Amino acid sequence: MEQFYDFFRRLTDMSDWPPRWFCGRWSDFHGWLYIISDLTIWLAYMAIPLVLIRFIIIKKGVPLAGVFGLFGAFILLCGLTHLIDAMMFWYPAYRINALVRFLTAIVSIMTVIALIRYFNEAVGLRTSKEYDRELSYRQLALHELTRSNQELQQFAYVASHDLQSPLKTIANYLTLLEAKYGHQLDPDAQRLVTVSTSAAERMRGLINDLLEFSKLGSDVALLPINLNEIVAEILDEQQAEIQAIQATIDVGSLPIITGHRTDVKQVFQNLISNGLKYRRPDVPPRIVVRATEDKHFYQFAISDNGIGIDQQYYDRVFQIFQRLHGRNQYSGTGIGLATCKKVVAMYGGRIWIDSIVGEGTTFYFTLPKVIKTLHHYAETNAPN
Repeated sequence: MEQFYDFFRRLTDMSDWPPRWFCGRWSDFHGWLYIISDLTIWLAYMAIPLVLIRFIIIKKGVPLAGVFGLFGAFILLCGLTHLIDAMMFWYPAYRINALVRFLTAIVSIMTVIALIRYFNEAVGLRTSKEYDRELSYRQLALHELTRSNQELQQFAYVASHDLQSPLKTIANYLTLLEAKYGHQLDPDAQRLVTVSTSAAERMRGLINDLLEFSKLGSDVALLPINLNEIVAEILDEQQAEIQAIQATIDVGSLPIITGHRTDVKQVFQNLISNGLKYRRPDVPPRIVVRATEDKHFYQFAISDNGIGIDQQYYDRVFQIFQRLHGRNQYSGTGIGLATCKKVVAMYGGRIWIDSIVGEGTTFYFTLPKVIKTLHHYAETNAPN
């Protein structure tokens, strides 16, 4: 222990040895060859860690960054031993040299352990060729998915057109029947005609909603959208209902985002319409629209003072065709909230509910500041 303390106490003391020039018989050629070689090795060792550090900084998310750090420290210390060897021709810092070599040995052992520990993970890292091959497979799959979606949308359009035609015929004939022979029908027959006509109209509405649902995300153009203008347009379209039920709409400042105008409008339109529809009797509806933001997302909140939603139905209401109330209470097809969830998820956000039965509901949803749909990903990652 005494030698240990003495070593560090005299760490910079060079009086015990002469400079290396005076140890043995060094010719100028031999000595300077040794010195220049050590300095050249030191410069190379210094450059390698700098390149590694620059690589880690520029290439964010590099796997096994700790191993890179240990490897850089090992090379740096190895280079430092060569620098000290060159300096010892004038300054016999043998104790400092011994300490640096000891630290180099420790770091070298740690580097070897790290390499052994992460060997399997390093072997599992994919090469650029493997990434290119996977990217090609993904692009082919995305192309096939896009083609399949286009075919599905075309099928939905054709199916809706073919379904609406007979429904329109049925509704028209029922209307003619009621107009021409209504005075001859008894009350039960008139009721049957009325119910049938209403059912046909509901079916037409359901088909139209399904067609709109299938079209979500079909527009690949991402454009700036002023949400203040979107909400103002929605309120203007629903002004008659708002005045009829004496609703109050409080809209805060909303951001300008990038997305598909029709899709985003449907989200706000469905949530505001729900706030107007699911109101409490004799209580004027009050709807509040607010937006906040963080580094990567905008968060929106649309609150109402309506009937509320029981917590057990929070997930169910976002499923297509799911209704919590009968049609005689509240109209609708059960597609509105499913549409909201599809749009938000398609843009990389999420939607959730906070509600108290009998007091009101708040729908929260987030949208990324930088929105990338599958179509946009395909365009930006397509090979040149």
